[in-house]
Amino acid sequence: MTRRPSPASIEAEEVRSGRTGPHYARVLIRLLCAHALAEKLTARGYERALVLVQDPELRPVLEKNAAEERRHATLLYGALAELGMSESAADRSLVALLKAPSFEAPRHFAERSCDELDLAMASLSLDMTGMIMIGVNYRDSSYAPHARAAQAILDEEAEHGMFAMERVAAAVECGGRERVNAALREWLPRAVNFFGPPGTGFTYDCLRFGLKAKDNGELGELYLAMVGRRLQQLGLTMPKLTAEYPHAAL
Repeated sequence: MTRRPSPASIEAEEVRSGRTGPHYARVLIRLLCAHALAEKLTARGYERALVLVQDPELRPVLEKNAAEERRHATLLYGALAELGMSESAADRSLVALLKAPSFEAPRHFAERSCDELDLAMASLSLDMTGMIMIGVNYRDSSYAPHARAAQAILDEEAEHGMFAMERVAAAVECGGRERVNAALREWLPRAVNFFGPPGTGFTYDCLRFGLKAKDNGELGELYLAMVGRRLQQLGLTMPKLTAEYPHAAL
């Protein structure tokens, strides 16, 4: 490839036939694998919340969110199957990445979250970051199946960001600002790390192949600016983070 392809300009057959070149295919598959696994882990987190969260009024929304996340994971694994990669093979390819800071937020939600405050923080850290990733990067992907999947996800998850802020506000009312501020210090670094490290060779390849539009660092800054305004409205303190990836609270 000598120039960046335009959005939604490449279909599965072009990748399978090798017309895009092997490097495009490798970068695309790695990106799809990561996106699919993130959706799957988020679905598991909502399924875990259905068991552990006590408020019966939350059950319909949790069921809805879990079903949507499962459906979106299936959509992405289907796109991988078109390229000859099974779901199990896709997950195996990310064994090392799953242990990285960029996957700590979805992994914690799926495996260790335990109460309504965790639910609020996980939604703030996954749904809102996911909407930025998908809306800024994947919706205009050069790979048409990913672009179509991204638009479908955005259409279905339009209310997830509102749900996140509603749960944070409810956590403030129930447990107080001090408790929520402590949770933010724990979760906000995970959220920013979820975008991944900035300036990597993989991200450079994604940018030049039209699979992403922005670097991970730019998306992290956008997320912090957006979330900071909303948290300020609730009287919460935005934690200060270390400058370098992986980020931690100061």
